Amino acid sequence: MKLKDLIITANRNLFRNKLRTLLTVLAIFVGAFTLTLTNGLGDGMKDYIEKQVKNFEGNDILFVQRKFELPKDSEEGEVVEYVEQKAEQAELDPNTALVTVEQIEQLAKEFPEVKNVSPNYYVQTEYISLDGVKKYKNQVNAIGKGVIQKIEAGEQINGDNQIILQYGIAKSLDANFQNLIGKDLTLAYKAGNPVSMQTKKLKIVGVATKGFMASLFSNISPNVEKEIYDAQQKNLPNYNKIFNFSLQLNTTDTKKINEIKQKLSEKGFTADTFADRSKRTYDAIGIFQIGLNLFAFIALLAASFGIINTLVIAVMERTKEIGLQKALGMGRGRVFFLFSLESVLIGFWGAALGIGGAIIAGTIGNAWASKYFLESFEGFNLVAFKPFSLISIMLLICFIAFLAGVLPAFRASRLNPIEALRYE
Repeated sequence: MKLKDLIITANRNLFRNKLRTLLTVLAIFVGAFTLTLTNGLGDGMKDYIEKQVKNFEGNDILFVQRKFELPKDSEEGEVVEYVEQKAEQAELDPNTALVTVEQIEQLAKEFPEVKNVSPNYYVQTEYISLDGVKKYKNQVNAIGKGVIQKIEAGEQINGDNQIILQYGIAKSLDANFQNLIGKDLTLAYKAGNPVSMQTKKLKIVGVATKGFMASLFSNISPNVEKEIYDAQQKNLPNYNKIFNFSLQLNTTDTKKINEIKQKLSEKGFTADTFADRSKRTYDAIGIFQIGLNLFAFIALLAASFGIINTLVIAVMERTKEIGLQKALGMGRGRVFFLFSLESVLIGFWGAALGIGGAIIAGTIGNAWASKYFLESFEGFNLVAFKPFSLISIMLLICFIAFLAGVLPAFRASRLNPIEALRYE
């Protein structure tokens, strides 16, 4: 008997008792539906990260900051000792997470792999304006040397007094981004003593792509960031003390970068790459998926007992038939395969219905979510269905169904044909 004939026979056998088979398939359906939706949620979030968060690239960039643990809540009577840092000391201040620019530069000299150092200066701006009439609130910063920003139009910052506009503001100024490239705008910020509004003319060289990170800031030349920082912070106690900074390396070798991260750790710093940050996010999504998938696996476990029950009853009902087939020459292996195939088909139909139902529900959910509460997350689908994930779910459920059918199939294959023909 050919495989096609076996599949047709197995399907026909399953639907001898339509109600029993339908109830077992529905039990598989619940697990498949839940598993598909939970994986779709995870894939949707991963897609959003790929499209929206990863607006900056750089395989040779390390983001560095001081290791600094906040003191734990002390019990009554316990105190935390303050360690004084003398002005002439070059060591890191144990009481703060800040590090001076001089310490950063000295640290960089200890690593021959460091190509460029970019302190992350904190500046606060008031607005930007293209025509002097319409003013838009927008914060700015300078991305580290070597970091590549994805842009919709224009080019990367390659000189002084330049800016890459945040997507939303650029769209408000002119929907045709090419019209903005090369124009001068005004950046306003407060500084001085007494504090007053000051302005800076910047040339628009690019427009950033859409995305969460790129929507927070417009990016400016490092010289502009330092100029504003000096104007706002020069007379303050923490002037030239930085919370974090980036290092551009002359290597992209993962092993070498890990060695540098280890050496930085020994010196009291933590360092990570774009890949590290993405991995942490993906790991968090993965844990979320696992938690949700547990509910689906519980449903599939319950459904597997339904498969066992269905096939055990089928074996009892078809004992004489099995005996006759074996008497006519059907071997144990063929009988085992036939009943195993029936269990796999139960899993297949349950998975097919569950996956189909989840896709329909997910599509409706995406449309509803985009209309009502995901309007600000452009490009984000609540649920994403990837072919690889769907095929994996189908194969997993069919495998679970096969395992559930092993015992009844083995029992059927072991039947004695003479005793089976006498069975009442």
